[in-house]
Amino acid sequence: MICISVLILHAGLPSEMFYKKGDNVMEDIRQQQIDVLKEAVPYCEKMIGAIEKVSDELAGECFPETHDAVNVIIEGLNWLFEVYNGTRTLINEDGKSIDEKSVNEAVKDLSDAVSDNDDMALSKALVRLAEFVKELREAGSRYI
Repeated sequence: MICISVLILHAGLPSEMFYKKGDNVMEDIRQQQIDVLKEAVPYCEKMIGAIEKVSDELAGECFPETHDAVNVIIEGLNWLFEVYNGTRTLINEDGKSIDEKSVNEAVKDLSDAVSDNDDMALSKALVRLAEFVKELREAGSRYI
């Protein structure tokens, strides 16, 4: 709140232009986080299914479109990481938290597997990241 007030004062604009009396900035942020989680939870469901299917293909018989699907999954994971980063104060407020260290290790393993073109390692990294997606879905479900 202090940073916002400083910016408003610095710009020479009255704070009333930005907030009505009685507005609660923290409550607005919380509501925005909940709104994002409302979008993310169903997306997590789809991601879990996609990761499981593609991981099985990578560990067994790859199809021509399997690696295209991996790219789409990676894009989806990046969005979910953004969601987590923007909502982690909310989803971790009850003391239950997502193991960020484990997720970061899985991301590194995923990156290495992609660089090495190692389908088996890619499959294993995706399975580990599916755990993050499940945890995010569970955490987000508490708020929607």
